[in-house]
Amino acid sequence: MHFISTQFHKAVARLALVVALFSAHCVLYASEKNGLEDELFEEYEIRVIRPRYFIKSSRLELGGQMAVVMNQTFIYTYLMTGILTYHFNELFAFEGSGAFGFSLDKEDKRILDSEFDINTQIIREKYNLTGGLVWTPIYGKYQLSSGRLIYFDTFVSGGFGTFGVEHRFDHCQDINSTAITDIPSNKTVSYPGFYVGIGQRFFLDKHISVRWDVRDKIFNYSTKDTACDPNTTDAETKSHQNVTMQLGASYFL
Repeated sequence: MHFISTQFHKAVARLALVVALFSAHCVLYASEKNGLEDELFEEYEIRVIRPRYFIKSSRLELGGQMAVVMNQTFIYTYLMTGILTYHFNELFAFEGSGAFGFSLDKEDKRILDSEFDINTQIIREKYNLTGGLVWTPIYGKYQLSSGRLIYFDTFVSGGFGTFGVEHRFDHCQDINSTAITDIPSNKTVSYPGFYVGIGQRFFLDKHISVRWDVRDKIFNYSTKDTACDPNTTDAETKSHQNVTMQLGASYFL
């Protein structure tokens, strides 16, 4: 019995030695591996991907923008724009907007009139009321060198509306060197049309965003509305488009 007990204790001792050596090897391997990983990634800062920062679903967006028409040759047109948007979910929303503004003549128009006796006929957008859908397929993040993350989304929009055009008849002052005594009075006429656009929002916090839009607004107007003598002018329909750049801010309720 004493012999068996001695052999048993020796076997247990050998097993304990094997376990100790194996554990030491594992610790050494893990230490070397961690050191290698630290060396590989020592120049990189690892960040956990965060969930969506800004939620738009079932929220109302109120905004204001300054718009300028970019494709006009002889005038500047500025429009103050108000926006009301309801977001059904993160992708789709319904948006209504209204704008009212004024136009200023460029120096080119004055030179043509005063030096070359050329009076230009211009389509001046004075207001618009629109409504349509907004689709937001892109939501992104951008990290600055300081480590701060900027959240933004990119959207496209489209819809229908009415566009108010101010008709001025200063081009009727002289035609074929014959003065016109019965010049029509300036007037504003509304025309139905549609628009398409693209834009982005940059979120400052969970309520406020900075927003820009580019919109192409297209409508048809009657040449009879612009004629110096509507009684002798045949009505023709012409297409017109105004491309606007809009910049402003919005608040999410």
